[in-house]
Amino acid sequence: MNRLIAFVLLLLAALPVAEAQKKDKDKIKLDLSGSWQGVVTQEEGYSTEYALELYLRQDGNKITGRSYVSVDSIYAEMEIEGVALADKILMIKDIRIIDDEIIEKLEWCIKSYQLMLRREQDVWHLEGRWQGKTSTNDCTPGQVYLRKSVPRA
Repeated sequence: MNRLIAFVLLLLAALPVAEAQKKDKDKIKLDLSGSWQGVVTQEEGYSTEYALELYLRQDGNKITGRSYVSVDSIYAEMEIEGVALADKILMIKDIRIIDDEIIEKLEWCIKSYQLMLRREQDVWHLEGRWQGKTSTNDCTPGQVYLRKSVPRA
């Protein structure tokens, strides 16, 4: 009986340690650096869905990099910067257009993104909203859906 009581007490003492280890494992601590690919949607406009690639570099909570948006034969490559907050939120914005191809009477939106980081199985996702402006108007906002690319050897 004493052994049973001692065993139960040992198990109860181990529970807080196991729970703390589980919480540490569940915390999202990820270097966001790398390639993220997916789509950006727009409720109305030239297209309702554009391919989007983000190439990010993280230094502490500071984010820099480039975005590449394309649909059909048009594209824009933009310099981006932002900040990672609370290990799960990413706020980034387009700084300037580096290169683009566009058709007459269209203008690229300079966007601000508010993204949440989540993990589904072993795949990291950034998802959220964006809004933006052209030189003269607000853009119709939309959603962002990205997955982190896994480097291949």
